[in-house]
Amino acid sequence: MAPDKIKSEETMTFGELLALIGDQKRRLNVLEVAFSYLAFGLDDKANQLLIHSLKLEAQNQNRDAETQQHFAHLAAELEKRLHSAPPDTE
Repeated sequence: MAPDKIKSEETMTFGELLALIGDQKRRLNVLEVAFSYLAFGLDDKANQLLIHSLKLEAQNQNRDAETQQHFAHLAAELEKRLHSAPPDTE
């Protein structure tokens, strides 16, 4: 059979690919928001440890530069949200 007559089940149109990418971006956004809310349930020491660990991952040379930047951004966002959260009144 000629190569142009073989159509893999994995073949998709450009529009389908864009739709898949859009869906993956939305799902990732939901996970990021959910993860950031989880930090509000942690005590100060646990949050500090989490942020410190994320900053260490941002410096991990075994990760590519883009992944390091994402870890640094997540650590900064968590710091910002936690410092702007109202203090417990209980």
